Amino acid sequence: MVSIPYYPDFVPLKIEHKNDFEKYYFARPIFISDHTFANYYIWKNIDKTQLTIIGDFLCPLVVGPDKNEYFMMPLGIGENSDEVLNICLSHSKAVIRADEQFISFLKEPENFVIKEDRDQFDYLYSSRDLIELKGRKYDAKRNHINYFVKNNDFKYEKMDKSHIDECLKLNEIWCKTKKTTITDEYPLIECEANAVEIALKNKDILGLKGGVIISNSKIVGFSLGEKLTSNTAVVHIEKSDPLIRGAAQIINREFLKNSFPDCEYVNREQDMGHLGLRKAKMSYHPAKLIRKYNIFKK
Repeated sequence: MVSIPYYPDFVPLKIEHKNDFEKYYFARPIFISDHTFANYYIWKNIDKTQLTIIGDFLCPLVVGPDKNEYFMMPLGIGENSDEVLNICLSHSKAVIRADEQFISFLKEPENFVIKEDRDQFDYLYSSRDLIELKGRKYDAKRNHINYFVKNNDFKYEKMDKSHIDECLKLNEIWCKTKKTTITDEYPLIECEANAVEIALKNKDILGLKGGVIISNSKIVGFSLGEKLTSNTAVVHIEKSDPLIRGAAQIINREFLKNSFPDCEYVNREQDMGHLGLRKAKMSYHPAKLIRKYNIFKK
């Protein structure tokens, strides 16, 4: 077993760290999407994620888009959160993606600069709302689904190994299409496509649930997610054929309905400050935006 070292030593994130990682992660409920092992793992090639232990906390270190190192929110529960935070800030520019509960752990929060990060707020929805799509506010979503249902002979299937190769091909199609329409975000699209590939190839060992929409013997949409808390699911990956009207809306609904029937809420992650993505997420009428914070030296 690959052990996680104590600071100042680090180790690159590996699949073998899953059990040790989750001992810290499950020490308390975490309602934001960033900190599951699966999410760290699928983005590890992009974020260059490393792990270390400081005091009572597991502290992931990542490289941001600006090439600076940042500690993510320390995971765990302990009496020494202020001390751990000071050590993190002596090493990195900031501690990012902290939730409100972590902020509440600080004995002297006035010793730090704490800033909300709106671009990273998670979108939390009522599962029932997204499944039923009732009311005028969901007219457009229902219209897309009705069009898809009327014009396609389709079925939903739980994702298994037999679906992976075709999902990978759809991921390539999605990537190529996006690169021709959103040229200024070319590197980000490549990064996301890489994360999707890792998620698909490691779905079972990461504990992810998956679902696919099959139309005319072809996968036209797929999704991957997991339980975040006892009553909340998180959708990490959702891709559909961009040329098929309604494919995005139908996989959104069917995956949630079939994979997480016992979940009252679903977290559909952040918009990262992209206005188009923010508009799309707001169009599903979130029940709540879950705040996240970045912490700096004072």
